[in-house]
Amino acid sequence: MDINSFLRRRGKKWLILDSALIINMTVLTLIMLIFHVYWGDINLIVSDYVGFDINLVFIIIVILLLPLIYGAAILHGHLRNIKKNNEIKPCILNKIIPIVLMLIYSILFALLLYYLEQYSRLIPQVIEFYSIFFTIPLSLLLIVGLYPLLKSIPRWKNHLSNRILNAEIKSKVILGLLITGYLFVFASPLLLIPSNVIFGDLPPKPHLIAHRGASHLAPENTIVAGELAVEHGAVGWEVDIRISIDGELFLLHDDTLTRTTNVEEIFPYRKNDLAETFTLSELRQLDAGGWFVDKDPYGTLAIGLISKEEGDNYRGMQIPTFEEVLNFTRDNNFFIDFDTKLPSSSHLYSDLYFETILNETLESGINLTRVMIFTSDVEWIDLINQKNTTDILLGMDMRSNPSLEEFKMSAYNYSIIKTGDEYSNDLYRSFYSNNIPVMVYTIDSIERFNQLWCLGTSFVMTNEVHTFNDLKAPIWHLNIEIYNILWSIIYIATLSSFLITKFVLLKERKIQ
Repeated sequence: MDINSFLRRRGKKWLILDSALIINMTVLTLIMLIFHVYWGDINLIVSDYVGFDINLVFIIIVILLLPLIYGAAILHGHLRNIKKNNEIKPCILNKIIPIVLMLIYSILFALLLYYLEQYSRLIPQVIEFYSIFFTIPLSLLLIVGLYPLLKSIPRWKNHLSNRILNAEIKSKVILGLLITGYLFVFASPLLLIPSNVIFGDLPPKPHLIAHRGASHLAPENTIVAGELAVEHGAVGWEVDIRISIDGELFLLHDDTLTRTTNVEEIFPYRKNDLAETFTLSELRQLDAGGWFVDKDPYGTLAIGLISKEEGDNYRGMQIPTFEEVLNFTRDNNFFIDFDTKLPSSSHLYSDLYFETILNETLESGINLTRVMIFTSDVEWIDLINQKNTTDILLGMDMRSNPSLEEFKMSAYNYSIIKTGDEYSNDLYRSFYSNNIPVMVYTIDSIERFNQLWCLGTSFVMTNEVHTFNDLKAPIWHLNIEIYNILWSIIYIATLSSFLITKFVLLKERKIQ
């Protein structure tokens, strides 16, 4: 069936609707695949919120695939009908359902991305990372296709209604759309320079800070997670520090113990109590490793990154004290990033929390230049100055995301910035060119790690130390000079193609 024969057949608009449904559901499915490195975290967050284990990501994928299959089925049926009967006459349900599905799914997905805001920024980052692999082939395709596109304008013009536009205006509209599309494709690479394009020499590879230890390989905030972080090339780790009811410091991220311990078995009537209401002796009775083996939240055991024997060794692990963590950090000459978890104001040791942390740090004999404290808390900063511990790497609070000027103008002795990856490419490059170290958290996407490497980030906090440590160079990078030369060649080829096409078309018209 040629194009002219197809365009004469009736009901073609329903093919557009079917295709729109398939494209819509495919895009949503691809977005979920982009999030694959965070699936474990998303499932844990949702399970903790609803109070029981749930594989939300699997449910979403299945729900997305159903309308995708439905769309493919009705498109196949409609193509058969238009070929056999020269027209498509869908039932009322097949007219309405695709529109309803696209509307409902798009709204629900927008809400999901809104509530998972910390992961949503990964979408444009991944698109940018791969953009060069699409824009260059697309540009070459547009160059090759310029002649047939311009030559086909009269034919496309005949298929537009004369009731709205006359012949002359139709030609201008089609030509205008072509020019706009070409300008967009060819201008975007220079207006939006990818992160992987470097200005000067390639920056050093970012140092890896293990988020709660190697937390995709072992139970988070445990000594074994720290050991695996050392084994896989991290230079430090971030730990969450809490204080017990009897004034002892220990490691735990959540407010309660339900997610990462067997508190429901040992203290069933206190399972939802705050961790700060337990004594250290009670906390040490809990199994802080069995949950990781039973739930396998990141698929670590399923794909064999951790063997069954290694997993079994996690069972019965205790919640570590802060003293144990400091000693481990000191012995491995590790960096340590304190993520302080303030106790409630009614806690017996709330007023002594910061001082207790600092006293234990000093008593451990740890190298203070390896201690990272990111804060804007005046009490915390004053205490550091009073204790004469200014060797500590004091960093600007991760929630403030200071500009270059704000960092330089700060009244405190800040030496590093911590951000949740909320800076533009230009600002990352500015920090690097001004020799201001930046730590970015929590990066598990290999594409984003490569981008931050090219942007000159000093430290990257990650759960994926075992993945990032193996990278010897970015997956791809280009010097800005080479990048500009590449696109200059493409622009010259485009202009030449346009002039040749125009000449050939004029010659054909004269012959006719």
